[in-house]
Parts: sequence; C-alpha cells; structure tokens
Amino acid sequence: MKHKVNYLLVGTGVAPLLAAQRLVNRGETVAILNPERDFFLENSEMSLDLLNFQTTNSDLSRRFSNNLPDQVYRDMVHEFPGAIEMWKEEDELKAVQPFRVLSAPWVRQRHRLWAASERSFRAERVESLYLRALDLGWKPQWLEGLSLARRFPGVSLKKFDQRNSEKWVGFLGPRFGDVDVERYRIGLLEFVRERLGRRNLMTAAHILGMDTKGVRFQLASGLPLTIEVGRSMLFFWTPKLERFLGQMIQKYDLRLVPVFQDAVVRQRWEEWEVLSRDPINSYVVGHFEGMRVWANGEGVPPPGGWNQLKIMRREIVPGQFLSATSFNDLSGMLFRFMGWDRYSVRKVGVRIGYRWNQSQPMDLDADGLHAKIILACDGPIHWIAKQVRQAIDGV
Repeated sequence: MKHKVNYLLVGTGVAPLLAAQRLVNRGETVAILNPERDFFLENSEMSLDLLNFQTTNSDLSRRFSNNLPDQVYRDMVHEFPGAIEMWKEEDELKAVQPFRVLSAPWVRQRHRLWAASERSFRAERVESLYLRALDLGWKPQWLEGLSLARRFPGVSLKKFDQRNSEKWVGFLGPRFGDVDVERYRIGLLEFVRERLGRRNLMTAAHILGMDTKGVRFQLASGLPLTIEVGRSMLFFWTPKLERFLGQMIQKYDLRLVPVFQDAVVRQRWEEWEVLSRDPINSYVVGHFEGMRVWANGEGVPPPGGWNQLKIMRREIVPGQFLSATSFNDLSGMLFRFMGWDRYSVRKVGVRIGYRWNQSQPMDLDADGLHAKIILACDGPIHWIAKQVRQAIDGV
C-alpha cells in the first residue's frame, strides 16, 4: 500500500495531534505515525507549570505572564475542537450558576504559595522571589506561621502551634492557570482520529527508511508500507522519542549531533499521589522546599475539595531517587509541617523533564527528504500548544 500526504508527523504525545489539527484546518493532507502502542498517551504533558526557577535571575515577568489563566486559555483554545471552561474560587459563591459544559476540559485559577522553614537555606530564595514579584507589580502577600498554614493545600490546623517549633515563612502569589490534561488529550485524540481516519493515524509504527521516494514503515500487523511525503516530515521531540531521534540524526545528519546533545538539560521528578482523610484546599498550589503540592482531580473541585494530593519532587542529588531521602523529605513535609499522623501512597512514578536551551525547530536532511525536529513538546500543556502552533505556522 502506498499513498501520498503533504505532511507526515511522527510523535508519541499531544504535540502531533495539535499539529495535525492545525494543518488540516489549513487544508493540508496529513498522516501521523506513532512508534508507541499507547495512542498518544505518553503522559509527558503537565497540567501546570512547576515554576522550577534555576536562578533568581530568571525572567519572572515573562514566566508569570505566560501562566496567567487568561493566557493559558488563549494558548489552549485554538486547536481544541470543543468547549474549554474557566473556573475560579469565586464561582462557587454565585447564586445562579451560568451554563457550562461540565465534561469539558477546565482551566482552573489557583494561587501559588511559596513556603519554607525560616531556618532553611530556601527561606532566602523564597524572600528573593517575593521581592522580585513585588517589584513586578504582582502584589504578593507575605505570610508567616498560622496565616501561611491556613492557605497551604492539605495542612491540618489541629495543634498547629504545639507541633511547630519552627517559624514558617512564605508568600501568596498571583493566580495561575492549570488544565485538565486527560480531558484535553482524549477530546483532541478522538476528534483528530475522526478527521484523519484509520488510514492516516497509525500506532506501533516502525520506520524502516526515508528517501525522496517516501517513508517506509511497518506496523505490528503486517507488511511494509510506504507514504510519499509531498512537503515535509515533522518529528516532535518528547522523552519517549529522544532515543529514536538520536538514532535518526546519527544515520542521516551527523552535523546535528552536538546541537541535539546541547538542546536540553534533563531533570527527573518523582510524582507522588497521596490520599488524605480530609478534603484538601483546591484554590492553591503550594511550593514547599523543592516540592510542588496541589489537590488533584478532574473538572471542578467538589465542595470542600478533592481528597487526593499530588506531590512533585525533583531529584537534586544523582542516585538519591525514590530512595530513603525521598521518603524523609515527603514524611517531613506531611508530618512536621502539614500535621498528618499517617498517609497512604496511591501511586508513585517517575517523570523525565527537560529544561530547553533552545526552541527553534532543527532541519534534518534525510537522504533528500525534507524533515524538521520540533523541540519543546513536553512540559506544561499550554506551553506545548503554543510551541506547536508557532512551529507549524513556520512550515
């Protein structure tokens, strides 16, 4: 079987689906190959920006502006084929609720709260971020002790003064947006699958070779197939595709090897899901001594909040990953600061995250076939949507 398309997309996450939707809207013919069997469920997309500032000299103004709820909504809405709803704390107090599509993805507006022990080295870093946010006009609110604990998600206030001999300090920052990633991904996949059809949306595809005649590949079900590419082949770099892309560059264009190697700094994160006996404050995302903490769930939080706490912890020292240090940090936060007497881990996993040193697409000459590698296709999902849109507008 052989057929022709203008663009052939190769990827394992949401990025190729976003690109396909935009290209089809332009009137292009498109096919997508996924080397994985998981139907684009790589799970390299985050619902929110972890705001992992490497230095206090980071461009906070641009970073903060990119995460404001209205900007997140504008970044997400263009390629999504249905409704995207907005939610904030004040909506729960309305006497008459407006009509909304409850099953749609939601952009939730939650404050960010940075907290640390006054005696830890991170307290100085938190204070520096507070002063910079103050200079930028974001109106942060400095908090200490009980006033800080009241806002932090998951903190138990029972006997707070007795159990806390340390002084906790921090600040409440602006509201940022976070997205229902699962709903967004599934809704987009179903629509793209319907538009492209079974013939042009293939998973478990092993690429055999590329040249001016087309791309030869094989599915798990049978014989080799060929797609003739009229304009360009686009690869979307995510963690699962990194090894494959490295092999392609080694095979077709060795000049890109140093560019490829220097493009990112790799980070590993532990992702914990912990169950709470009490509902968790759903209006705030907490940053506590290197960990990110928030109430996790789909759609609009129920009255009182969800009972599931998500915790992201970055590997600081190589080799201390999912180790005794991890449990010490987690237990220290839950017991010493948050006042829990026990906790149940629902799920724990590993996420590979990239900090990108560049975001411009890389051109690849694959034996005469024009190809591009689209970078920065992992991380906060609204950043992915923006990056893909800019890259596709340039091809």
